[in-house]
Amino acid sequence: MKLISVAILASTASAFAPSTSHGGRSTALFGRVDSTGAIEAALEASKKFGAASPEAALAWEIVEELDASDNSAASKPALKDAEYEGKVKALSQMLDKTKDELHQMKKLADDLKGVKLAQPSVTASAPDEPAMHRALASARAATEEFGANSVEAKLAWETVEEVAASTSADAIRAPLDEECLIELIEGCEALEKFKAALESR
Repeated sequence: MKLISVAILASTASAFAPSTSHGGRSTALFGRVDSTGAIEAALEASKKFGAASPEAALAWEIVEELDASDNSAASKPALKDAEYEGKVKALSQMLDKTKDELHQMKKLADDLKGVKLAQPSVTASAPDEPAMHRALASARAATEEFGANSVEAKLAWETVEEVAASTSADAIRAPLDEECLIELIEGCEALEKFKAALESR
């Protein structure tokens, strides 16, 4: 559920970018540096190459440079699109509310990446896949209901690690797919960078 929420936030963030027609008019009349295109390019680079990729890092540096060059009140348009500004403010407030949860999600995903699954031996018995699925479902439910930093969630994820350590690594690798965890981490990082870009406006 959390992964879906991150994906929705990341995919809808670009919807709050102003239209190019407004940007051109503002630049012409007021000399404002329009970073809209740069933000869209940075979001696309984060989505395509990953938030930690050199391409994404370079794209976000360009956004920061454009915002830094637009630090004069005289360079800002006298009239702003009220609807656009309202949506930007709402998105910023939403990201503020989820800041702690995003941090916890990224930390939890990092921790899960470090889970060492036991290597199967020749005499190892067949893994109890239903037990792993139940443990994962319980852990996700506890995280959703009580929060990632709660005692209930921590105990539930400890159970996941215990089940993982007692079963075959190859057979249970899918529920702990590392690629999905990496995508979750990169999604959190992309949202953090987008929030920083909003705050620097």
